[in-house]
Amino acid sequence: MEILEELKKSIIEQDSKKSKILTEKSLNMGISTNDIINAITEGLRYVGDLFDKGELFLPEVIRAANAAKTSLNLVLPLISKSENKNYKAVIAIGSLGPHDIGKSIVSAMLIANNFKVIDIGININPEKVEKILKENKVDILALSILLTSDIEKAERIISSARKISNELKIMIGGVAVNEEIAKKIGADAYGKDANDAVKIANDWVIK
Repeated sequence: MEILEELKKSIIEQDSKKSKILTEKSLNMGISTNDIINAITEGLRYVGDLFDKGELFLPEVIRAANAAKTSLNLVLPLISKSENKNYKAVIAIGSLGPHDIGKSIVSAMLIANNFKVIDIGININPEKVEKILKENKVDILALSILLTSDIEKAERIISSARKISNELKIMIGGVAVNEEIAKKIGADAYGKDANDAVKIANDWVIK
């Protein structure tokens, strides 16, 4: 759909004002929140690819993330309102770094796909995760890792989480990690993006 392509382009061009207008138009046209989130995700993925190639720099990536967040702020409240109480499973999600854009997109996609999401927040640590796991019946733990310096902390979080629940499924994602790192630090799966995270969660629920 043309307007979704324009929304994706506004993220790539780091234009927060345009992304807000296009998101509002998309919602008014009755386009589903899932389709809007997919367009935002595709834009961010393209930005990430350009960054990996050295064609974009960190300030531009941050501006693109801010444009995406502007759009998400319009979409997330609508998803939360329509949340089905007969959810498939409970997922606790947190970011090890100071940024929440990746976490927010994954959370939105999971809620839209009938999962209950507990937001642990940003800059999480083993103690914070332990508290959430002890206070709630959590089926899946999802960790966003954006910095290589946080991988060791993620391993400690996973280790402490396993001590609380042997049945807990753990997935990780983010630009600092891959499938090999996921296995190395004890995670059950690596999700390359929000759609992948939903697929993994659905597969675990079915099994």
